[in-house]
Amino acid sequence: MNKKTKIFISSLSRLCLYVGAVFLVGSLNSQDPKLTPLTRDEVSEKDTPVLLQAKSNAGHAHTDKTSKTSTKEPPQNYQSIKESVIKEVQYRMFSTPNDPNYSNDWALSKINASTAWSLSTGNGQTIVAVIDGGYALNHEELVSQWYTNPGEIGSTELGDACWSGTSQNKATNNCDDDNNGYHDDWRGWNFILEDNNPQTGRENNRGDGVRHGSEVAGIVGALSNNGIGIASLAWNTQIMPLQALDDDGNGYTSAVASAIYYAVDNGADVINMSLGAFESDVYLEAAINYAIDNSVVVVAASGNCGDSSSVDCLGVSADTVAYPAAYPNVIAVGASTQSDTRASFSSYGQALDVVAPGYNVPRSTSWTISNQTSAYATNLNGTSFAAPFVSSLVSLIKSIRPSTSVNDVVALVNATTSKPAVMSGNLYSNQFGHGVINAGSALTIASSLNVPSSTPELLQAGSHRSEHTTYSNDTISSGCRVASGTVCTIELSGSNGFKRYLPYATVSGAGSAGWSWSSNMLDSANWEIRARQGENTSTTPYVLLKK
Repeated sequence: MNKKTKIFISSLSRLCLYVGAVFLVGSLNSQDPKLTPLTRDEVSEKDTPVLLQAKSNAGHAHTDKTSKTSTKEPPQNYQSIKESVIKEVQYRMFSTPNDPNYSNDWALSKINASTAWSLSTGNGQTIVAVIDGGYALNHEELVSQWYTNPGEIGSTELGDACWSGTSQNKATNNCDDDNNGYHDDWRGWNFILEDNNPQTGRENNRGDGVRHGSEVAGIVGALSNNGIGIASLAWNTQIMPLQALDDDGNGYTSAVASAIYYAVDNGADVINMSLGAFESDVYLEAAINYAIDNSVVVVAASGNCGDSSSVDCLGVSADTVAYPAAYPNVIAVGASTQSDTRASFSSYGQALDVVAPGYNVPRSTSWTISNQTSAYATNLNGTSFAAPFVSSLVSLIKSIRPSTSVNDVVALVNATTSKPAVMSGNLYSNQFGHGVINAGSALTIASSLNVPSSTPELLQAGSHRSEHTTYSNDTISSGCRVASGTVCTIELSGSNGFKRYLPYATVSGAGSAGWSWSSNMLDSANWEIRARQGENTSTTPYVLLKK
């Protein structure tokens, strides 16, 4: 049996299993009209967003994957995904360089950018896929930052898949030169208009969402140290522009999920999603899992329903993190203020990982119909603008540790935060997660991990009341043993899907580090406690039951 036949049979088998599963779910749902999924035809762009309160936040159970070895084959392209989706959920936007506006940027100062820059400003190789609305493709601070697909640039040659007898420009030859399911996708893709032009304002140049993607992209990776405009945390990163929201800021499952698959299959290291809905979506979750399984870090905004004041938040509890931020493995980001308080609108809850500046963010790139190359926005508010600070930080981490796992990156982000005074000495809280991201600390630890290391040993992890059991208000002792002068953290993985981290610490001359922490940072669940140093974790976990 040849290879093509095997692939065909394998694909046919997967399709049969999938159709059977869909039929079974449909049969179960038909027993209760409240559970019947909407068909694509029943969802229109004029419908209000799906804003049902999440029944549960799936949490953050990070899986170590150091290479792209997914067990799931993704749908080939947008059309196949669109045809397979039964229910479309609506997603909405959450809305020392020499750059002249850096001196007024409290946000970069707050996250300790200057220390990070002394270690790395990016290597120009990391790719951050921004899944959002359209983009100001010709903006002076973005035009040189877009990722370009090497398979769709240059000219065709004899022997190429799209050779027509004469040499043609791959970017405009209306052919899928790299056989990835999308033709002429030399600079991202537009999943709304289904073409290769993710330029904003093509449908409604005065829509509510025409500026959002450009503002998010500017925080991720605007051209920096160039004497104009603004600075971003990651000076040298590539941005993959993927439009999955229309000019009014709305998008649906098939477009958003397709953008995730595209990002993974076309080389993204990080995915930023400053969008969300308050309903779990099986198709989007599958796409998120595909990204994680292929070592792509996903960062998402927690949502803007922290005070439930918006009409979009009707029926949504303030302590509910939106999807996709609430899914396992996604870094969920809330918004903080210049005074280190939670922005009142910032959604919070057990799924929250960290917070970053998201209230009155001083400035970012923007777009207007009258100024498409040098427009800037000021005083930006929303978890939409907190998430890209974290994506930019992840890009810098990946520039130092390019082949590291998702788990290592997540630990570096969560275990190197600054703890605001309002956290009252707690190492984790539902309103702040692990605290405000600290880029300088994260890169310092990341750099120290680039030396040979051994498996860390977990030391005591109990309390005075009982071994393996804890209650509220208990003080827990934990420790790790590794080579002197290196670093380690403690990772706590809950049976409820959440993860918690103790701050990374440098091991003393005795070869050990220790922490005391409150059991209040844990939810009621079984917790597996391990010592972690980069990608290495202690082998046998200590099991702790929180009652």
